[in-house]
Amino acid sequence: MSGRSSGDGGSGTALGAVLKILVYAAILGALIWGAGMGYRFGREIFCPAAMSGEPGRKVEITIGEEDSVSSIGEILEKNGLIDSRLIFTIQARLFETEFQPGTYDLTTAMDSREILDVLSGKATEEEESQT
Repeated sequence: MSGRSSGDGGSGTALGAVLKILVYAAILGALIWGAGMGYRFGREIFCPAAMSGEPGRKVEITIGEEDSVSSIGEILEKNGLIDSRLIFTIQARLFETEFQPGTYDLTTAMDSREILDVLSGKATEEEESQT
């Protein structure tokens, strides 16, 4: 005889089942959290929000010929025009934005897509074609 009673095996099985349930719950929680983060990230890229409502605060920005996407994002972020330099950089590359050097009047009521259009000259072209 081994000295084990037949009741000992049941508590080990129950403990194993509880641990499995806890592991599955943790994995499910991580998946839900990750899906939520992915949704928010995608929403920021494709449906950006302005930093404030109309009329917003006016900010003058100067873009040089040598400025990179990241440095432009940093300027905009420091001036309160965008929330995230990373999101702005991804948007600029995704939408193949070519920045035009110059001085621009922007407002905090503009979302990042509108800012991209202004800094690339697309906003001016669209306004001219509508008149």
